[in-house]
Amino acid sequence: MKIIDLFKKGLNSLKVSIKRYPYALFFSTLTTLIMIYLVNTEGYYNNETEEMIARIAMTTALSFPLFLIIKSIFVRKSSLDNIKKAFIRILTIILLVIYYFFLLQEMNMVTITRYFAVNLSLYLLFLVITYFYKKQKFEQFIIKIFSRLIITIIYTFVIISGLSIIFLTLRELLNVNIPNTLYLSNALFMMGIFTPIFLLAQIPRQNENLSLEEYPNILETLLIYIIMPLISVFTVILYVYFFKIIIIQELPKNLVTHLVLWYASLSIIVIFFISPIKYKNKWIKGFSKWLPKALVPLVLMMFLAIGIRINTYGVTESRYFVVALGLWIIGVIFYHIFSKKKNNIVLPLTLAIIVLLSVFGPWSSYSVSIYSQNNRFESIITKYNMVNNNKIIKKDIELADQDKKELQAIIRYFENNHELEDIRYLPQSFKTTDTMGFFGFEYNKRYDPNELQYLSYNLTKKRELIDISNYDYFFHISNNIKEVKSLESNISFKINELNNEITIFNDEEVIYKRSLIPIIIEIHQQNKNVSYEDINQNNFIFIDDNVDLRIKLIFNSIYGSIEEIDNQDLDIRSLDFYLLIDLQNK
Repeated sequence: MKIIDLFKKGLNSLKVSIKRYPYALFFSTLTTLIMIYLVNTEGYYNNETEEMIARIAMTTALSFPLFLIIKSIFVRKSSLDNIKKAFIRILTIILLVIYYFFLLQEMNMVTITRYFAVNLSLYLLFLVITYFYKKQKFEQFIIKIFSRLIITIIYTFVIISGLSIIFLTLRELLNVNIPNTLYLSNALFMMGIFTPIFLLAQIPRQNENLSLEEYPNILETLLIYIIMPLISVFTVILYVYFFKIIIIQELPKNLVTHLVLWYASLSIIVIFFISPIKYKNKWIKGFSKWLPKALVPLVLMMFLAIGIRINTYGVTESRYFVVALGLWIIGVIFYHIFSKKKNNIVLPLTLAIIVLLSVFGPWSSYSVSIYSQNNRFESIITKYNMVNNNKIIKKDIELADQDKKELQAIIRYFENNHELEDIRYLPQSFKTTDTMGFFGFEYNKRYDPNELQYLSYNLTKKRELIDISNYDYFFHISNNIKEVKSLESNISFKINELNNEITIFNDEEVIYKRSLIPIIIEIHQQNKNVSYEDINQNNFIFIDDNVDLRIKLIFNSIYGSIEEIDNQDLDIRSLDFYLLIDLQNK
């Protein structure tokens, strides 16, 4: 009976969704069928045709939120007759065709980021327009949709998993010919057809009354007893770091930008979700009151970190988006602090506007980034008097190493994200192979010193026998071993986890101390452009020989990231090496 009831519920959801949002469901279904067709014909068409089909699917997918918005407008404007409605629908389709031919011409960074930005803005505007007439209960409206979305995702995942297991069983046990594409086709069908049908049937209607009693108990428990305490602890940690950099007068790490950005975003979402129940107890009320104030210094620290990055390396799209989101966050924080009568519907509305502004117009992330990187380029070449009549001229001048790195990064930025023709002063025919003729260095596409670089070296499978005959002590050091003492002598060592400094003791006497940071940076410099097959393990050996002792470090694996090599800003995540000690005169 439960299966029959579930089947009836599904049919009812289908009926309700089609009646309320027929055009949106048509385009979501059309998008899904195109994607399924593309999956099952992979390799049949050439790359250009496959890309064209993918761009058509992207356009029809964009139709889904657009027609959701149109339906919400029609519900609110009941005075519109059928002719006006038809005109609006036709105009929307014309706009989509224009978007396809002019904004989806090729798949690159600009096209993809703009597409996702437009999608995000449209979904945010749908939420705003749908419930604009009842601003006072907007939070409960969003919470109800969010709860239904989570349930829908769980249903979808269970059905996809169940059907996939059935397909696998039929193929493995009964030798039924099940194509591999059926699994992905099944997932696309459920996500593109079942999920919208089930979700849209649960969208609250215009005259539906939302009471506080409908607030999900699971969500309330999750927020009050798990997420809010975690945010509080994380806030304390960030403040400890904040006071630390003030005391030692150190600039904040680039990692702070990302941590604070996502932490502040999550905090705003939590404040939004708990606003209907913030007077339920003192804990929620105090959290809602004090968290926005606590966020202010941390967000300002984030702006300091990203400001240092921009001042050094200029604006890029990712940094632009960080600043734009940060400005929205600080605006929301001040809104919560100073507004006496809060109307949270302005949050998604302002975010949608900022997202759209960031990808369209002369103030967009693309225009600002191109302008900023061109200014960096111009400042370097004018320093060497390489500009004449707005054109670059070749000179037999040796550029400084740092300027070479800067020019490499700028050229790489334009090659990866835009066009080389966008670089001012360079000829339209310029190619990366011409860098030697213009600037006196070979262009290296793989390595960008201005961006976060990840270190990943593992030589455990390439390790050869180690000769320890000339050494007195041998230690194996890994992540979980930070301090070891020899059982047969007074020799011991310790690694400081904060600064990665290794100290060797004889009894209580310090006989050797050295930071591992410069050693690992030098190893990375030697091997960053070497493929794994060509790595020489001798490059991962460090020997230090002095009057008192000789040590040898043989690195097995190094994992971490480095932000700015010149500043030796290295973050070691994982380390494994052998330590050999020879007490020469002891």
